Amino acid sequence: MSSPISNNLAGLTRSLSTERSAGESSSANASGTGFSETFEKYLDEVTSLQREASQSVQQLVTGQTDDLAGVMSAMEKSDVAFKTLLAIRSKLLDAYNELRNMPI
Repeated sequence: MSSPISNNLAGLTRSLSTERSAGESSSANASGTGFSETFEKYLDEVTSLQREASQSVQQLVTGQTDDLAGVMSAMEKSDVAFKTLLAIRSKLLDAYNELRNMPI
């Protein structure tokens, strides 16, 4: 189950990738991986952590496990990763709005 924020982040990543491929030269990407690929990788990682936390909770509720500490740890990892991704998204949007409002 994907959240609206994950969908927004995926859309932002796709638009960044499209803009980069349309207007960026190959010399600007000397490291081999671009921002959009890196961001997409972290987005996938956060999604994976959320999925693992949901499965852990499901297993706890159905009695398949009694490892409460493991479930809490998975939930906390997922929460921290998601909050970090939200902070990055906010900073990206702030930077985009600042660039958009610059006089030409």
